[in-house]
Formats: sequence, structure tokens, C-alpha cells
Amino acid sequence: MNLTDIPFSFYGSYMSINFQEKETESGLYLNSLRGKSKNHMNVMKFIPLKNNEPVPYQYEADFSKIVLTLPGGEISICFDGDSRIVVKGIGDNVGIRFDTQPVYNFEYNFLLGKKGEEYCLINSYKNLTKFMIYSPKGSVSLNQDIQYDAAGSSEKANNSSIIQVQADGEQFLCIIEDIPTNAAIPDKLEYDFDQIVAESKQSLLDYYSKIPAVEEKYHEALMLAAYTNWSTFVKPEGNLKRYTMYCSNKNFPGAWSWDHCFNALGLAGVDNDLAWDQMAVLFDHQDELGQIPGSVSDSTIRWNFAKPPVHGYFFGKMMEKMPFTEEQMKLTYQYIEKQINFYLKYKDSNQDGICEYHHGNDSGQDNSTVFSQPVVVNSPDLTAFIIKGMDLLASLAEKFNNKDQQRYWIEKADKLNELFIDYFIEDGLPVAKRMLNDEIIESNAVLPFVSLILGKRLPDQIRQKMIEVITSERFLTNWGIATEAIDSSDYEADAYWRGPIWAPSTLLFVEALKDCGKHEIAGDIAERFCEMARLNGFPENYEATTGRALRDKSFTWTASTFVHFVSQYK
Repeated sequence: MNLTDIPFSFYGSYMSINFQEKETESGLYLNSLRGKSKNHMNVMKFIPLKNNEPVPYQYEADFSKIVLTLPGGEISICFDGDSRIVVKGIGDNVGIRFDTQPVYNFEYNFLLGKKGEEYCLINSYKNLTKFMIYSPKGSVSLNQDIQYDAAGSSEKANNSSIIQVQADGEQFLCIIEDIPTNAAIPDKLEYDFDQIVAESKQSLLDYYSKIPAVEEKYHEALMLAAYTNWSTFVKPEGNLKRYTMYCSNKNFPGAWSWDHCFNALGLAGVDNDLAWDQMAVLFDHQDELGQIPGSVSDSTIRWNFAKPPVHGYFFGKMMEKMPFTEEQMKLTYQYIEKQINFYLKYKDSNQDGICEYHHGNDSGQDNSTVFSQPVVVNSPDLTAFIIKGMDLLASLAEKFNNKDQQRYWIEKADKLNELFIDYFIEDGLPVAKRMLNDEIIESNAVLPFVSLILGKRLPDQIRQKMIEVITSERFLTNWGIATEAIDSSDYEADAYWRGPIWAPSTLLFVEALKDCGKHEIAGDIAERFCEMARLNGFPENYEATTGRALRDKSFTWTASTFVHFVSQYK
């Protein structure tokens, strides 16, 4: 496993390890996955030692352990559950240093405990976390050079704080433990490293075994997808009331408020309880107005951006893959009713019946060329998501035998659908417009075509014309649907939503095509995506013309989309 691209972690943990390529500081690092650590995730660097001196090493990693090979010795690393990392060293005079790289002048660590039983608390203020290091076999020491500002400033400083673990004979064993609050003391336990590795491996296999069988050529990719998702779950702490799948263990420590829908759909029919929790975790923070946060983690809640209201659509898709309890259906109705009413009241500032995106980030397709100018935008995909939410409410009201609410939401959806066609359709195709003057926004982005999710609510001629455009050579490559037409002057190979193929837009189009009765085309696009993922892994996005992995190389909604597709299209 390439630890530069794919962090090493464990189900439920707020810690990960990856290899970072830097000019002078390349090496293996422990990272904090706390949301509050997003701007500085590094906790410390691992530095293998021989005779008390740093030595070069090679690493090999799989999903359950990392092995560092160095002159005259070996250091192995694995997770013991979600809160401990076990580091085992073998070889004469082999040891390890943990360079905690403090940032602030008052940031330093503490050597504690009885003589001969010392342990360290890492006070990692740079990312607002604490950890403990102790050694059931071997010794722990602390060497610090701290230039403390006696005046009491919070300035940064070029300080040093290094923890060292040395072997007892030809072996050492040390524990790195996550401390969620202020302090801890070492547990005096027996650690069987091989048994711990076996238990870690089994935990992943138990998760993997729930996924439906796939073609043999996808077995390896499916295991990587399972690991990508399994290892990004964090346990309930702080703001999180449920086990929550983060977007990424590299750059996005949190659940963003449309990413979680794709992860939930990937889990539906695999682990229905976890699938439900992935949807509910954002709605745990739905405010009195009906909005849900743009993202949530154990220690952060961000309200600046709303993300698109895809939730009614996704609850409906999940119901096609898994049963909902009566209580879950009632909660779903409450969630979506509040969300739809929020948009109708607070996202239609000129009260023309068309809801608006205030910022590109609200659409999920942040820098789409629809948002080339900093103006408020009426985009057809947003209205389509709201209509689908209304359709879900009508469907649920029917299940509850509430004829009045069923009729109410059918009428609301039908009326908004008529307005959608009158307002957004120009020359038979959907376009985005400026909210203030209804001027058409000139763009070759795929975003307006996401409104194909309306399926057979769209008139046949419009629906067919939209399908012809997105499946033409302007958008459809050997790998899937580009987010900007590849013949556009604004197309760029690696420019986020101005060209690359993304899992979420791909899934939305595949599901939309199915709803339009175009199962063969849908299956073809899903298969292209699966083949691209098989060859190039599960990054944040892919270069549209080559399928090359771009940006964050280990991203959960990409893995979840693969799981959703590969278990259907065999």
C-alpha cells in the first residue's frame, strides 16, 4: 500500500499514519483526524534509530500493518483498536524517535511517571490534541529545546521536542495512545503484536464480507474500496453521535453535507444501520430553520455553505436498496420537510418561486463555470433536487395514509416542475441564470444537466436532447462524463469542477439515466467508472481524458460510488 496516497488507519480511530514527501522532512507521520486539526494535521514524525542515530529505511504496508526495514533491524506498526497504535522494534540497539515538531513558543511535552516507568504526554497545541507514549518493553525519554517567551506571547518559535524509545536488549514495544481530553495514565497490559495484527485484519474482512459479490477482476479494487471507507470511520465523540465516515483521512476530516449521501447509498444493502447513520449524522444538527451544516466533525460545525439539498433524492434511492423502519420513515419525512421549507423560505430571496445558490460551494460543484462571476445563481439542478424532495414527501405521506399531505406535496412538485420548464429551458435545454436579472449564464458546465434526475417529469423531447448532449463526445470520454465540455475554452485537465470526472456527478447521471429508462447507457457509464477506479484507485476526482487520479488520492465518496455500481453492474 502506498502510504503517500492512502493513509493507514483503523475503523473508529481519530489517528492515521502516512508518508509525506517533503524537501527536508520526508518521512512517516502521525496525523490527527480531529476536525479542529484540519489546518495542521501532523502530530509527529517517526524516525527509526540504530545506535541512537537516525538511519535510512524502507517501508512496506498492507491494510493491517506497516513494516520499516532498516540496517540491522525492523520496526512494525499496527493499530490496537481505535485508540492505540503499537510500535514494535527488533534488532540490536534499534530504537525510534518521535519528533513532535512544536509550532508555538509555549508548546512542549511532559515526561511523567516513576523512575524506570516513565511515559510522555504530547501536548500538541498546533492541532489541539494530546497523545500519550509509553513503553511496556523498553524505555522512554524526552529531549526538548524550548525558547519560552517569558512575556507570555503566543508567537511561533523554532523549538524542538523529541521523544525517544530505546530497546530493552534487542526489542522494544511502545504504545501511542489518543487522549480525547486532558490526561491519561498507561494501562499495564500484555501486548501480543501478531494477535493484534490478526484482529485488525479480521475487522476489515468482516466489513468487506458484507459487500455483495463482484466480478473477479474487481476483487482487488473492492478490497481497497472497503479499506478506504472502513478506515475513515471515526467513533462517536464530541459533535458526532454516531459512527461517521469522513470524506478523507488526508485533507477532509469531517462529513460534508452531500458527500455523506453517496457514502450512505454505498452502504445501503451492505450495512443498513451504518447507511442510515451516515444520512442522519448531518440531520442531528438540523437547525430550527431547517438547514443542515455544510460539514460536521467531532469538533467543528461549519455553516458558511449549505451544499445542495440532494437528501430527499438519496433517501428515495436508499429505499430502493434497503427497508426503512416506520420510525426511520417518520424521521426522513421530518428531515426533508424542514429542509424543503428552509429552501423555499430562505433561498428564494426575490420570491419568484426559483431557489438560488448564493455561492458556488452551495452547489457542491464549487468552481463550476456556472459560478465564474460572484453573483447569486438560479441553477436548474437545485430546483430539480427540491422537486425530488417534494416527490419523496408525497410518497411517504402515501405510506402514512395521509392523503392531505400527499396531495399537498404532489401539487407543490407539479407546480414547481411547470415553473422549472418555463424558466430554465432555452432551446430545449436547461440553462443557469443570474438571479437579479434572469440573464442566461454562458457556460459549458455539466451542472445544469444534473436536472436530468427529474427523469420522466421532463417532456420527452427535452429529456432526449439532454441525454444526447451529456452522452456526446463533448462530455462523455472513455472514462465517463466530464464536468466541463472538453472542447470548452474553460476546460482544464486538473481544475476541480472545470473538467475532471467526479464520482458524485457520475452517480447522479447514472441514476438519472436509469430513471429515464436508459438502462444500457447507464450501465455503460457505470462500467467506465468502475474500470477507471480499478486501474487508478479512489481519488477525489479523475482527469477526464486519461482517467488519471487527481487531488486527494483516497476519497470515500469515490469508493462508495464504486461499491454502489460494481455490485449492480456485473
